Amino acid sequence: MTHSPNRLAKEHSPYLLHHAYNPVDWYPWGDEAFTRAEEHDMPVFVSIGYAACHWCHVMETECFEDEEIASLLNAHFVSIKVDREERPEIDQLYMAVCQVMTGSGGWPLHIFLTPDKRPFYAATFIPKISRPGMPGMRDLLPYLASVWRDERKKISDVSDLILSAVLEQTRQDTHHDPDDLLHTAARNLTGSYDGMYGGFSPAPKFPSVPVLLFLLRYAVIYQDLSILDMITTTLDRMAYGGMRDHLDGGFHRYATDSAWKLPHFEKMLYDQAMMAIIYTEIWQVTKQDRYRRIALAALEYMITVLSDAPGGFSSSEDADSPGGEGVYYLWSYDEIEQLFGEDAKLVCTLFGITREGNVSGMHGMKPGDNVLFPEQDPLDILTRAGVRDPETAYASIIHTLNNARKKRQRPPCDDKVLTDWNALAIHALTFAGMVFQERSLCTRAVSAAEFLFSKMVRPDGIVLHRWRNGQAGIDGTAGDYIYLAWACLTLYQTTGNPMWLDRAILLEKTVSDQFYDSVHGGYFLVPSATDLPVRMKEMTDGPTFSTNGVGYLLLCALYSITGDGSYRQKARQTEGYHRSLDPRMITGCCTFLCGLIEKNVRGTAVFCDKSGSTEGDEIWSLLWSTYLPGMIRIPISKRSDSDFLPMSVQCQGDTPALHICSHRQCHPPITTVDEVRHYLSGLDIFQGDEISDTIQAPDQ
Repeated sequence: MTHSPNRLAKEHSPYLLHHAYNPVDWYPWGDEAFTRAEEHDMPVFVSIGYAACHWCHVMETECFEDEEIASLLNAHFVSIKVDREERPEIDQLYMAVCQVMTGSGGWPLHIFLTPDKRPFYAATFIPKISRPGMPGMRDLLPYLASVWRDERKKISDVSDLILSAVLEQTRQDTHHDPDDLLHTAARNLTGSYDGMYGGFSPAPKFPSVPVLLFLLRYAVIYQDLSILDMITTTLDRMAYGGMRDHLDGGFHRYATDSAWKLPHFEKMLYDQAMMAIIYTEIWQVTKQDRYRRIALAALEYMITVLSDAPGGFSSSEDADSPGGEGVYYLWSYDEIEQLFGEDAKLVCTLFGITREGNVSGMHGMKPGDNVLFPEQDPLDILTRAGVRDPETAYASIIHTLNNARKKRQRPPCDDKVLTDWNALAIHALTFAGMVFQERSLCTRAVSAAEFLFSKMVRPDGIVLHRWRNGQAGIDGTAGDYIYLAWACLTLYQTTGNPMWLDRAILLEKTVSDQFYDSVHGGYFLVPSATDLPVRMKEMTDGPTFSTNGVGYLLLCALYSITGDGSYRQKARQTEGYHRSLDPRMITGCCTFLCGLIEKNVRGTAVFCDKSGSTEGDEIWSLLWSTYLPGMIRIPISKRSDSDFLPMSVQCQGDTPALHICSHRQCHPPITTVDEVRHYLSGLDIFQGDEISDTIQAPDQ
C-alpha cells in the first residue's frame, strides 16, 4: 500500500527520506514536534538509527510500515525520526540513557520522552509481537500510553532518576595515577583477549581500533611481545575473515560471530579510515608487507566507492542489498564452478567455499550461502598450493570475481558528507600516504580538506556538520571542530604549509570558545545554548575515537608545535578530567590513553630541506616509516617557516638537516640517512628488522 509522504520528505538525510512514506506520522527532531506534544499533552516516541543499519531496516519493515503499529503511534504519541549520524549529540545523550536503563545499547535506539525531552523508557530493537523477555510494540505502546495517562508522577520520578544517573557517570572522583591507569587498562584488555580467534570481546566482534592503537603503544613502550602477538593475531583474523570484503578491500562494520566469519554487511567511512590507520601503524612496527596491502586496499575502497564527486566522502554503504541482507557479497559453490571451471577447486579452497555454504544457518543465512573466508593471507595459500606466481594468480581470481559481482545491484549508498568522518578520512589518507610514500593519497586528502573548508566552514568560523545535494547544514558538534583541526595538523606535517596550522589554531580557538569546560576541563559535545536536558562530554570511545580523546591529542600536538602554554594548560586539565573518571571506565578511553602513553616520548622533528635531493627524500621517508608515537614531523624549506617554533632551527645552505627535540632534550642536527638510522636505533622501540622473525603470517 502506498502512503502519502510525511514530514520527512523535506529532509536531506537518506535515512530520514527512506521513512518518508511510512504510515507513521513522523516528525524530524525540532520545535514543531515538541510544541505539538506539549499542546496536546502527548508523550514523544524517538526512533534513532542510520541508513546502513540492518536492524533499523528490519524494524521499519516489521513495525513502521505496519498499519496497526502506525495507528497506535499516531493515536498516542508524537513520533520523531533521528539520523544518529546527522545528530550525534542527540544519539549520545539518549544512548547513555538506554545504557543506564537497560545495561546495553545499540541501534535502532528507541526512547520515550516527556514533551520537555526527559526520558522515561528506552529500548533498542522492538519487535511487533512480544517475545519472551522482549515486549513488542503491539503491547508496549498501549501500556506506555496508559502509564502516561494514569501515572504521570511515576514518569516524572523515573525521568529524574535517569538523568541523575546519566550525570553521575561524568562526576569527578579522585585523580588516579596515570601509570596505574595505563597498566590497569592494559591488564583488563589483555585479560579479555580471545586466544583462539583474536579480538578483545566475545561475539559480536567489533574492530575496536582505539583498543588496538593503545595496546600497540603499550606493547612497544613496555617491550611486551606477547601483547604485540595479540594485536597481530587480531589484525590478521579481521583481515582474512569474512568481515573484510576481499574484492574491494573495504571492511564491514562488525562480525556476528567469534571467528570473524559472518558480518553485518554495512560499510562505514570511519571504519575504513580507522582500519587504515591501525594497519599502517602495525606495518611501521613489523614491516610485514601484508599490512601495507591491507591498509592501502581499505583506502582504495574509500576513494573509489565512497568518494563524492565534489571532493568529500560519502558516509556508508547499506547492510542490506536489493534482494536481502548480504546478497551482493554471497557466493554459491555452483557460481564458482561456472566462473572458474577446472580452477574452481582451488578458488573454493582459497576462500573456504562449500556446497553446503560456509555461513548457512548463521543469522538467517540460507543453505548454500558462502562468504569469502580465506582465514590466512591468500598469497601464502596459493604459494603452498604450488602456484608459481601467486600475486598474478590472485589478481586474476579477484578480477574474475569482481567482474561477476558487478552484474549484481550494489547496496544503496548514504551519500551525505559529514565533517568529522571526512576529517578522519583526511587524517588516515595523509598518514598512510606519508608512511608508504604514496603521494596520491596526500593529494586526495588535500582535495577533501579544501572541500570541507569551502562547503562546511562558514566565513565566521562556524563549522557545519552535514552536506548533501549541494546544501550544507546542521551546526557542528565539538567533534567536527576537533577532528577537522586534527586533520589540518596532519596536513601541516605533510606539506609544511602554514595555512594548515593556522586553520587548526583557529578551529581550536572556536571550539574552545563555545564548547570547552574551563572549570573541569574537556569539551562538551554541544555549546551552552542547547535544547537537550543534559549537556554531555564524550569521554569514551564509540564506533569512532572519542571527542575528548582526540581533543587531548590535538592540544598536546599544538603545544609541541607552538610552545603556547594555553594548550598545555588545557591538555593538563583534560587529562585531569579523564584521570578523575571511575577507573572502570578507563578501558573505554583508549584514544585518551594513546595520548597519555605518548606523554613521556613526545617529540618534534623539524626537517629543513631546500635541495630536494635524494638524500633528503630518504631522510624524510625514513622518519615517517618508523613507528614513533607522539612524534610531530614538520617539513620547512626556509628559515621564516620556523619563526613560530619554540625550538631554534637553522635552515641554511642546501644540506638537508633534521632537528629533533625529544625525551626532554634537543639533539644536534642530523644530515645523513646513516645518522638518522643511528638515532632511530638508539630509541627504546621495536624495530621492524628486529621482530620480523617473531611476527609471521597467521597459522604458519
